[in-house]
Amino acid sequence: MGSATVIVALGVAGMLVSGYALDVEWKLKSAGPFYKPACDGQWGSCSAVFQSKYAHPLSCFGLLPAGHALDLSLAVLGLANYLVYTLYPTWIFRLLPMRPHAGLLLLSAAGIGFSCYLLYVLKFILKDFCIVCAAFHCINFSMFFFGALPEYRNPTVHAARSRTKKE
Repeated sequence: MGSATVIVALGVAGMLVSGYALDVEWKLKSAGPFYKPACDGQWGSCSAVFQSKYAHPLSCFGLLPAGHALDLSLAVLGLANYLVYTLYPTWIFRLLPMRPHAGLLLLSAAGIGFSCYLLYVLKFILKDFCIVCAAFHCINFSMFFFGALPEYRNPTVHAARSRTKKE
């Protein structure tokens, strides 16, 4: 399987998990305490994680006030992130001011860095487990090691541009 296929497959998987997380967030807001998501169990609670202040990183980091229209949840930010991954094989990535595979590697490295931060929050601050979050982290690490890193080492999707820049 080529790196483009892996990148797109992981991007689609991430969008599906993000869509589920967004659905849970919306139902938690609309149904309130009467809704129990399938991802809640005796081993952990995704609803507790999704309702924590850490689920909105822009306000958590103090960049925006809580409740601001641009204070997007992790699910919405995840949808955007994974959409970018699925667009990697398209011409859109050629518009980057850097080599497309370098941009993919940087985005993926930022993703695993953010995953490490969120794993710390989940384990040591919230002291909880979230199966949906675990899926996000698996996708992020897989994207780096099985998608972005092999594509960076041996560009296959945007290889023509990479070769012309070197000449």
